[in-house]
Formats: sequence, C-alpha cells, structure tokens
Amino acid sequence: MKLTNIKGNTYYIKGGTNTGVIRLDDNKALIIDPGLGGIRPRKMMDLLKAKNMDIKYIINTHEHGDHYGGCSKLKELDKNIQILSSSEAKIFIDNPSKFSDYTVGGKTNKFWKFKVSEEKNNLTKVDDTIEEGNIVLNNKKIEIIKLRGHSEGSIGVLTQDKVLFVGDLFVGSHILNKFELLLLYDVKEYLNSIDKIENMDFEFMILGHGKEAYSKSDSQSIIDNHISAIDKYVSQVKDLLKSPTTIDNILKNIIINNNLSCNYTEYHFFRSSIVSIISYLCDLDQVSYSIELGEMLYYSKKE
Repeated sequence: MKLTNIKGNTYYIKGGTNTGVIRLDDNKALIIDPGLGGIRPRKMMDLLKAKNMDIKYIINTHEHGDHYGGCSKLKELDKNIQILSSSEAKIFIDNPSKFSDYTVGGKTNKFWKFKVSEEKNNLTKVDDTIEEGNIVLNNKKIEIIKLRGHSEGSIGVLTQDKVLFVGDLFVGSHILNKFELLLLYDVKEYLNSIDKIENMDFEFMILGHGKEAYSKSDSQSIIDNHISAIDKYVSQVKDLLKSPTTIDNILKNIIINNNLSCNYTEYHFFRSSIVSIISYLCDLDQVSYSIELGEMLYYSKKE
C-alpha cells in the first residue's frame, strides 16, 4: 500500500477502490471512499500514521459497499472519526440490505454476491450528511458536487488543490471495456453530471476504479468514452422497442448482441440499467406500454 501525492495536500491510495486522502490542519486527514473492509482499513490507518496523519473525517461518494465498506472498521479503530455522506446515500449506508433489495426489486437471496456484512459489529452509520456546496474541515475548504446518475446519492469532492474525486461517475478503461453497459440509476441526471464535470475548473481527476490520476485534458477522453457507451445502449434499446417487448427480452438481446458476460448480481445491475434507460425514454415521451397475456410490453411511440 502506497500513499501517492497528486498535488499539494491531496493524495490517494490505489486499490480495487481508490481512496482519496487530504491532509488537513493539525495533522488530521480526510479520506474519501475507504473501500471494502478486511485488512485494508488497518493498513490504511497505519500508513497515514507513519506519514503523521490521523484520520478525522471520511466522505463516502455514494452508497455502494465497495466504497464505504471499510468505514465500520476504521470507526472501530478510532471512534472519533466522523463519517459523512449525502442524505440519499445515508439511507443505504445505514441499512446495507436495502441496496440489494432495491436493485432486485424485492428481498434478495443467497445468490447475491455484493453484500456488505450486516453483523451488528460491522455496521456503518453515517454521522452527518453533507449537501452540495463548500464545507470547511479543519480549516481546509472542500467543495461537494452532486453527481447523480450512477446512484441517487452520488457526490464528487473537489479539493483546494483542484483535484476532483468523482466516485463511480466514470470508471477506468479496463473496467469500461468489460462493463460497457454502465450501472445507471438515472440517465438524464448522469448526462447532467457529465455536463457539470466538463464545465468545472479542476486540474486532476481521480476515479473510484482507475489506474491513474487524469489531467483535465486527459479526462476528456474518459468523458467521451462514457458518453459513447450511454449513447450506444440507449440506441440499442430504442431499436428493440420498435416492436412491443418486455424488459427481460430487451436485456436478453443486449447481453447476446454485445457478448456481455455476467453473474447473478451483475445481471441485476444490467437489468437495473435497462429499466433506467426505458425510464429516460419515457420521460422524453418516446415510449408507451401495454399489458397483454400477463406481460408488460414496452414499445416506441410512432412519430
């Protein structure tokens, strides 16, 4: 495990989920997305102590367990750490089973493989919620940006060093190539969040899952690739809606036509994204539905 300086007082720790680190006054630190539990939280705390930093705050960019799972262990190691998130994310972080149930559309089962431990001694509770705008933590200004789309409660964090942490709004190319059908909660808000990023003043961007820090100029290719991925699957769904069809039939065709592989959990992520795309097209008044022989059929409206 290594602490990598990006600029000034802003660092990150690479991992399956990248963790942001901001050195605050009085040798305190803010970390962004500690990642999963296991041995990582202890190693992270020891690493920062060796660099004369004590964790005082944690900001979770959103409500997915691979980003906040390590919070409970860090809190166990130091009960004075303050855990922060958006109000929307807090609902899911405080109640981890809600995410899987929400994604599946009912109570989930043993096949779901993306669960954060729900044992009482490993529950994360958010201490306080944060809203869009500037906050000050130990004399350091941090800007919070709503970046909805990937999830309802997603936020970005911009440091005084002009380093932008975007959570899972974008993923590295090695992941995008495998999961080009992105996990989407709200397509319209996702595109609005991209517009925000393109108009922001930052120098470096850190992805929740990426292998490097991207400069502002290099980040444009990341943005363009994600827009292309969205456009690709919206277009495919629209083609499939030319004839009345079910959500599951759309998903089946999308998986086969794009040679996508998935396990039980990833199938439901893909399905959730298809539902979000259909909702996006409904909001554009391009889609209608009918119920025939017990099946919910969606279809494109005639122009």
